Amino acid sequence: MRHNVMPEISIIIPVYNCAKYLGRCLDSLRTQTFQDWEAVCIDDGSTDDSVKVLEGYAARDTRVRVLAKTGAGTSSARNVGLDAARAPFIMFCDGDDWYEPSMCAKLLAAMREGADMAVCGVQEVFGKGWKHKPLTQYFTLPVKGKHIASDSLFMRTDACVWNKIYRREFIERGGIRFPEGLRFEDEYFLAAYIAYVGCMTFLPEKLYFYYRHAGSFMGSYCRELHHHSSDLIEIANLIWKYYEQHRLVEKHLPYLIHTWLRLCAGALALANSRKQLSNTENQALNFARDHIAPLPHILPEHKQRLSLLAEHRWVGSRSKWGGILRCRCKDKMRPGECVVTRKYYLLGIPCWVRKKEYVRVCSERDTTL
Repeated sequence: MRHNVMPEISIIIPVYNCAKYLGRCLDSLRTQTFQDWEAVCIDDGSTDDSVKVLEGYAARDTRVRVLAKTGAGTSSARNVGLDAARAPFIMFCDGDDWYEPSMCAKLLAAMREGADMAVCGVQEVFGKGWKHKPLTQYFTLPVKGKHIASDSLFMRTDACVWNKIYRREFIERGGIRFPEGLRFEDEYFLAAYIAYVGCMTFLPEKLYFYYRHAGSFMGSYCRELHHHSSDLIEIANLIWKYYEQHRLVEKHLPYLIHTWLRLCAGALALANSRKQLSNTENQALNFARDHIAPLPHILPEHKQRLSLLAEHRWVGSRSKWGGILRCRCKDKMRPGECVVTRKYYLLGIPCWVRKKEYVRVCSERDTTL
């Protein structure tokens, strides 16, 4: 099957040991209502029959391109795909996921109508043995339809790269690539891309099928999260440095501080030893002192959260249990002094108390931010 040399959409697919799912993924592309696409498939050192499956599809359909990368990780594979992509619009798909038949057509239509990024809903599909909770709330769209981009919208948009479409012009203009050797790479890519977005479209239809199973990358990722708290801090710092390098900090300061605090708080929540917790906190404190505290236009709420971090008293809130709840550690308590092994998590802000003690702590302490 022959198609145009210059397709309209390049779909980048990193592949690692997902041979039994690849056919479903690639068939979902071949049955799209919009057919002017190329699939840039990057094998990342698979040891199963993934390459054989890819080559079989490539032999039948010239739109399927197969590239090789030796076990360097998802970020490196996606970067190879970005370098090889030829289309003006970029999409991503993981090898064990798939598209609804109208996904390409609907997302592309949004871009042709003036959006700089379009986002669709996500349908989670659970394989046998999957034990983690659904991410329904995470994938809930903040609004529907076309909107002028704003920091508020950015803050409420999920950070996954594969339920969206992008302009390659923006990616190349900003020199945007995935940070190699780190987890949470989607957070960085999306944060960097957002810096150039003027208009966004949100499509409520669940057009991307996200297959969650024990053998997937996300399955191992969920089991090993606590090993990667330092990656999350590093991603937070890299995002900030990207905005500094491109002189965009002032333009998106509310979004940038919100994202940095959220990711650092997540890193603190992932730490599972006193040493890891202390190192993670010191990384955040040192970066905040050098890059954030000197800024002249920080909102009072952000100043307060930074000062609480410096006092080892992170404070956060989350809409749950009947309203906006607030919680605080003991005065001046350092993470290393906390005897509780499991941190409670509020909007990414860990408090060094158990969940079951939450109500008592809130009633006994001053909970005003």
